[in-house]
Amino acid sequence: MKRILLMFLLVSVLLFVSGCNKKNKSEKDFLKIVTETKGYKAEGIIESYYETGKKQHDFVVYFKSPDYFKVVIKPTGSLDKQIILKNNDGVFILVPAVNRNFKIQSSWPKNASYPYLLQSLAKDIANDNELIKTREDGRIIIETKTKFHANANPIKQKIILDTETSLPKEVLVYDAKGNLHTRVIFSNIQLDYNVSNEEFDVNKSMESVRLEFGEEKITYENRTISYPNYYPAGSKLSAEDTIIIGNNNDVRSIMKFTGEVGFTVVQEYVNDTEEIVTSTHEGEIVLVFGVIGVLGKTSLYFIHEGIEYLLASNDLPYDELIKVGSSYLIPKEK
Repeated sequence: MKRILLMFLLVSVLLFVSGCNKKNKSEKDFLKIVTETKGYKAEGIIESYYETGKKQHDFVVYFKSPDYFKVVIKPTGSLDKQIILKNNDGVFILVPAVNRNFKIQSSWPKNASYPYLLQSLAKDIANDNELIKTREDGRIIIETKTKFHANANPIKQKIILDTETSLPKEVLVYDAKGNLHTRVIFSNIQLDYNVSNEEFDVNKSMESVRLEFGEEKITYENRTISYPNYYPAGSKLSAEDTIIIGNNNDVRSIMKFTGEVGFTVVQEYVNDTEEIVTSTHEGEIVLVFGVIGVLGKTSLYFIHEGIEYLLASNDLPYDELIKVGSSYLIPKEK
């Protein structure tokens, strides 16, 4: 009986050690994969959560060593794509539906963490000496700190690795209060993917998406000037000026909010053009409920469904500025 008990304990210890080694192996293998890959293509879904529901966007990431990146994001079921692109000439945001190209003075993606990029996930794992690892149903769950942007306070994320491939299946990002903020679900990751240099060409990337529209260009007939669904404590709308500009009955609105904290919101209709309109912005790239935005020192800028948004404030912290901007993108209650 003692021999049987001893054998049972020995087998249990061996299984435990094997499990621990496999857990460490998955984590280390993932870091090795990201370090050694010459290129990859990753596809999946980004879910952005708010109090009463969620928004869903499809995404595709192309990477080519050493540091070419292309991220295509679009609302699920729509052609209205936006693109982040990094090549030798810099970092760009493309909004093909209105033929806009923004060159961004930014160190993206090194300046913060982006849960849809394998490099960001690997960096968060490698840099967190206090990460928590658990094993559950054939998955490795790694809990690390992460940051939405360079000046953000660290928040929690859970990276779920497949034990067979050592690749991420899912990433859960939580806000400062512990509520689920963003969920990334990887549906397909192709390693050593032979990405053509044309994928990282600004003009060809713009042209490729615009060809998908066909002769019927995207129009925004139901667009309208709106108000934020979130107001920082102590602020209120104090002034509003809306005017018609140009010959297309386009609208520009300037709203000023005052009180304990002050901020200004400018909304302006933007339309498709024959030639690419190019401009330069300085700041960090952030996702605002699945929409690509630029976070400056005192501002947040993005385009959504034919409306250009500029939020500016000397009072609001970055996270509050993003929260106000996000509130414009929450689907209206029907």
